[in-house]
Amino acid sequence: MGKKNEYIQLPPMKKDTSADVVSFIWEYMKLPEEVRNKVKSEMDEIREHCRDSGFQRPNLYEIASAEEVAGLEKSMQKIIADIITEASSVASWVYVEKYVHHKSLQEMLREWKDADKFILVIDTWFEKFLGA
Repeated sequence: MGKKNEYIQLPPMKKDTSADVVSFIWEYMKLPEEVRNKVKSEMDEIREHCRDSGFQRPNLYEIASAEEVAGLEKSMQKIIADIITEASSVASWVYVEKYVHHKSLQEMLREWKDADKFILVIDTWFEKFLGA
């Protein structure tokens, strides 16, 4: 590694940025610049065309070797697992509050303000599939 590439500079982040997100950014920044550019290009392509009917999900290993992206992949798996765990936890909480404790949507929203959008979505789904 030459002098130019000896250090990694992370972008400015808010103090409350999740350690998992920092880890993901760290792993991304450790990738060679040409790989980072390819990954960014693919991410832009995904964001732009993912809803198109003919869209084909790119193969990460065509962009970089498995060894190069192992840390990035591990960080992303952890983030996704945490998102699923949190979503399941909120959904369970909404179910118990709505159907066991018979709380209204407004009561739940007042009680857990940080999750208001997710509570609204889950409550709507429960209404649709389970009824009031």
